[in-house]
Amino acid sequence: MSNSINEQVAACREAIRKAVDFQISYQRPDGGYIWDGYAVDAYHKQAYSWSLTGHFAEGHKLLDWIKANKLQPDGQLEAYNGDVYKHAWLFQGAQRLGRFDVAVPVWNFLKSCQYANGGFPHFKGNKVIRAIGTAWTGVSALYAGDLALAKQCAACCLSMQNQQPRDDRYYFQMKLDGTLYTEADSPDAGFIDTAKTKQCYWEVGFSMLLMCKLYQITQDPTWLESARRFFEFKLRCQDDAFAYWGSGKSALAAAHYFAITGDERARDASLRFMRFVVETQKPNGGFQYEDEPDELLIYVDHAACFSVWGTESISIMTGRIL
Repeated sequence: MSNSINEQVAACREAIRKAVDFQISYQRPDGGYIWDGYAVDAYHKQAYSWSLTGHFAEGHKLLDWIKANKLQPDGQLEAYNGDVYKHAWLFQGAQRLGRFDVAVPVWNFLKSCQYANGGFPHFKGNKVIRAIGTAWTGVSALYAGDLALAKQCAACCLSMQNQQPRDDRYYFQMKLDGTLYTEADSPDAGFIDTAKTKQCYWEVGFSMLLMCKLYQITQDPTWLESARRFFEFKLRCQDDAFAYWGSGKSALAAAHYFAITGDERARDASLRFMRFVVETQKPNGGFQYEDEPDELLIYVDHAACFSVWGTESISIMTGRIL
């Protein structure tokens, strides 16, 4: 394998190290991750990020603080407003650390958000199903050992994919009756536009990731074909499809797809995101871009995200690229 790939991976690993050190530098002495001037709902990614990079003690200390101060009787996190996506992050981080005292109640809360057609909203009680909530909870279901629920989520995402009316757009919301949510329902209906940059790429990325993981488990070609179609859609997007702050989910999905199929386009897509991480990291270890507020929350949040997508992508592809 060429030195260039080895060098790209090494550079990304170093950027991840800096990103994690940057995050940990803000952890409070009591293990908490809220302080004056910082958001009250932005500690959900840290346990995953830190444990993945070997910072187990810091992760456990954070979860101790969450359990003692923020975990509600119904499994919700205080001030998180029923955000399904964020709760799925916290669940996966706690589950990876074996902190079932936190993971189980959060998982029970997540399950309570599911609608009859298998889908999940972005926020509990919202009457619109969304890909990000459905697919990320589907991945969480695999960590919980609930294959049936994961398949329900995947079937919902597949239905959304099959209903797309145009090749140049991806509508990522669904009504409770199982039909696609488009401009016919609301002028604010969300979609990814292949003709534009800076799109909500995560909506497709999470769905593709779920399909790849389900194929790994079941070997059912239905899921792999869906993953292929998601990947082909991403390739029709603009040049930032794998080089934008919202591209990391797609990069990890591409890494899985490459590991399964050997499709070098997927390898290159994942590596492109790694280069983006290296190229755009700030001296302090965080990340912030011109289309975002210049505030600490952004720097920390991206540092958490990117450390996960980069580490996971490298790990899943290691057998083929290193």
